[in-house]
Amino acid sequence: MGSCACGSDPVGGESDATAASSSGHDDAPVDASAATSEETRSPSTATADATGSADASDGSTGRDATSRDGSEGTSPGETTSDGETAPPLADSTTTADSTTTDDSGTTADPSTTDGGMVCEDDHRVVAFVANWEACPTPEQVAAYSHVVIAFAVTYTWTETGNICDLDCGVQPVDGCVGASLSELVEDLHAQGKQVLLSFGGAGMGGIWEGTCGEMVKCWDACIDRTDELVDQLTELVVAHDLDGIDIDYEYCLDTPAYREFLEGLTLGLRDRFDAVFPGASKQITHAPMDHEVEVGQPYFEILTNTASAIDFLMPQYYNGGDSPFTEDGLARIEANYEALVQQVFAGDASAVTVGFCIEPGCQPVASQPAALDVIRQFDAQYPDHGGLFFWAHPDDVGASFSAPFRAYYDETVCP
Repeated sequence: MGSCACGSDPVGGESDATAASSSGHDDAPVDASAATSEETRSPSTATADATGSADASDGSTGRDATSRDGSEGTSPGETTSDGETAPPLADSTTTADSTTTDDSGTTADPSTTDGGMVCEDDHRVVAFVANWEACPTPEQVAAYSHVVIAFAVTYTWTETGNICDLDCGVQPVDGCVGASLSELVEDLHAQGKQVLLSFGGAGMGGIWEGTCGEMVKCWDACIDRTDELVDQLTELVVAHDLDGIDIDYEYCLDTPAYREFLEGLTLGLRDRFDAVFPGASKQITHAPMDHEVEVGQPYFEILTNTASAIDFLMPQYYNGGDSPFTEDGLARIEANYEALVQQVFAGDASAVTVGFCIEPGCQPVASQPAALDVIRQFDAQYPDHGGLFFWAHPDDVGASFSAPFRAYYDETVCP
């Protein structure tokens, strides 16, 4: 995915958090009786057994030709820090003047080549940041192109279970321990990073928690409030100068009501973003469980119907039964990836990333150098693939997982 911008100059790029991670994306349960201890994760306790989780280029692919470059102009109603003082997340020498952003919202690391041409590495290295944990370190941030802050939710976390807001009210969102959401976004923007907020996660309700049609989780209070939810998420983007919203939906799709909700939320956000932020290219992503986006599954059809509204997809290639670290598992993952690229995104491989989980308890737990070997195979088969994402930053100690990807792209794309 390297490109050359000839003759161009590099450009630079809160309250009570109800967090819980997702199963890979693993959250705390909605109520104490609905989940076993293996399915429960408090803000400081890793999940032992998880079952599922956590750009559009141009018109030539048949997708929306509207440019979404992720540029960082002032958003309507933009707010600054809430007055809290937090230590910087990255050294001041790591600045946005060493990065640029392409027209698919991908942060690039340009280096000047012979003849004054600028090589832009537009491979994504997307990190999910667990906002109930310590802020990412400068070393970690340097390796990331995108940060997805997890999670915005409609419940209050307690030790005895999540208390759902029956009106689907999105709760205040923290940035990370030591920084408000606005402070974290401002700091990451100063380093040329794209910053999205993930809405959902396992604590909102997961299909592994019971039988669809018989269980009621936090998602259920939102099913008939799509417009209100779009309003709330858009307000968060405005207030905190976010680059977009990630949808982390891991719940039921067994009836039309759920399917219409997920599709309506995606299209509703795209319509609202385009109206509120004309020319600002706010992004929409999805992070589905891999077995939910197989051909013939409802989620696959929803993605097909909403592809023009989605900037890139982050399928969780973990906890679904297939491992990218076995020959057979990787073959099945590549077949699913190919179907998503060809049937959903009309051949645009840049719209689909490869997902890893590095949290203990995931199946499998990704590590280096095996994960880099997988990406090398994707590079060989899909030279323009969408990069990678991983769950989650607390286990990327010393950037041990992310830095090898950045070094690899620096060496092979923009040496």
